[in-house]
Amino acid sequence: PAEDVRAVAAAFRVYASAGPRDADGDYIVDHSVLIYLLGPDGALLDCYGSGKSAEELERSVRRHMQTYRAL
Repeated sequence: PAEDVRAVAAAFRVYASAGPRDADGDYIVDHSVLIYLLGPDGALLDCYGSGKSAEELERSVRRHMQTYRAL
């Protein structure tokens, strides 16, 4: 449900806002640009912004996979 999506977005501090519709009914959505890495237990392990390269992101994910310990 939409209420659940809003609650999760608020918990992760995600921003999203639909802009005004044009004559065709189309609109642009302004939103956060983040990737969240969650562990198998759902715990937040890391967060990546748009400044990370694919290689940096890969190294980080691999490091988290190698060092992961369940809560």
